[in-house]
Formats: sequence, structure tokens, C-alpha cells
Amino acid sequence: MKFFAWLRHWIRTAVAASSRPDFYRRLEDRKPGEAAAHLALLSLFLWTLPFLIIFFVEVPRALRYATENVLARVPAGTVFEMKDGRLSSNLEQPLKFSDDGSFVVIDTATATAALPPYEAGSINTIVIGYDGIMQRTSDHEARFSSFKKIPNFSVSREKALGEFARWTPLALFLGALFMTLMVFGATWVGFLLSVALHGLLLWFALKLVKRAWPWKRAFIASAYAATAPIVLNAILSAAGFNLGTVPNVLYWLILLWIVYDAHVRGNNVPGKGGSDGKKEEIAVDRPGEDGRQAS
Repeated sequence: MKFFAWLRHWIRTAVAASSRPDFYRRLEDRKPGEAAAHLALLSLFLWTLPFLIIFFVEVPRALRYATENVLARVPAGTVFEMKDGRLSSNLEQPLKFSDDGSFVVIDTATATAALPPYEAGSINTIVIGYDGIMQRTSDHEARFSSFKKIPNFSVSREKALGEFARWTPLALFLGALFMTLMVFGATWVGFLLSVALHGLLLWFALKLVKRAWPWKRAFIASAYAATAPIVLNAILSAAGFNLGTVPNVLYWLILLWIVYDAHVRGNNVPGKGGSDGKKEEIAVDRPGEDGRQAS
């Protein structure tokens, strides 16, 4: 199939860009759009798809926790009503939720001007009172948010559980779509900006050694040179290592090798080979029109 042929070709190109120095001697036929698409695929496969997997594992788990440990612990028949900026309920006792040192207290019978003494020792404390929400931000400070601008409503525990179950699938889908676009867009734009900067420096360095390349070719070389650093950074991040300097050093070493190789071999321009005038050939060819590797 053409898709798998294209995917195999892209993988072979990524491997060659990461492991074969002679790959950078034959870039004159490649286009900036192709290099940008290469970065987009790196963003998709190494960052966006792993994020989606984590999203669909962790978010449903958090939603189940909210249902089983929060909403389900509210007494049956409980009704909350917001009217004229004041929250009331038919609860006879305050509701208290705690997890790993964090506290949430729902107490609609008292004001929130002061945090309850039984939670005063915890920094992560939120108290929902009749006139607003008090959140402790430090040992000596708290932030108050008033209910004055909240529209009137009335909701029962049973209705809340029903609406939660009803809208969760749609919210999960929209959240996944939004976060996917955010992660993909942020990483891809970040890659493009980094490659543009490194490409400019590569172009300037080649000009200094009197082996000037067109700006487009410098950008393309910088884009493919970023392959191994991006892969390495993804692996280190997945393993929990905060070693962002290592991929950066690898990136600069690859760019320095490109400058050194161009200086030693001479300027490799379209239609010409290296310093000996012969064309360089590499194993990674472009796919033919039928999706197979061109011969």
C-alpha cells in the first residue's frame, strides 16, 4: 500500500538523517516544505501520539475517581441552590473531602471569612461556603472568590450524576481534540523556530568557511539534523531524565560536522559532486510514483 511505502520511506529517511553523515551531502533536491513535513511527523509520532495515550489512560481514571470518591459521597437527596449570589443546601453537616493532605470542605451554613480550625494546618485547603470559595495559598494567606456573579441555579445530587455521565464522553472527546491540537501545534512550531535559528547559524558558519549554501538548503539540513536530537529528547523525557542539554549538544555536533565536511570536501552544489567532481549517492532514494522505491 502507498501509505506503508511512504511510511517506510520516511522512517528510512529519519534513520539515515540520524546515522549517515553522507545524507547531508545530497540535499539539493529536497524542498523546505518536505523538511517542515518531516518535523511535523516527528512531532506527531514522538510527542502527540504518546500524549494522547497518556490522556486516554489518566483522564478517565480521574473522572472515575471524581464519580466514586466525590459525587458518590454526597448524601442522596442533597440539593444545592444558588440564588442572588448565595449558595444553600439541605445538608445538615459540612462535607469534607481529603486526599494526600489536600482538603475540600463544603459548608453552606457558615461564611468563608475564616478557614475552619480543623483544616487550618493544611496549605491545600478549599472551603466552599454560602457566599464564595476560600482557598488557602500559603501558611498566612488565602484567596476569596465571591459567588456574586454566579447565575441562579438549582441542582440535585442525582441530576448532577446524570449530567456528569451524559456529558463526560463529549467532554472527553473535545478535550482530547483540543489538547492534541495544542500539543502538536506547540511542538511543531517549536521545532520550526529552533530549526530556523540553527539553520541561520549553519548558513552563517558555512559562509565564514567560504562554502556558502543557499538559505533554503541550510534550513533543510538543519531540519534533518534535528532528527536524532528530537528522538533522543523524547526517549530521555519518557524515561524521566531531565537531560535537555544532551540533545542540544548532539544537535550542535551534527551541525559542526556538516560545516567541517563542506569545508573539507568543497561546496556541493546541484549538478556537481564533492571536491572530486563525482556525484554522491546514498541509500535512501525517493519513492517512485507508484509508491515503490525508485530504482
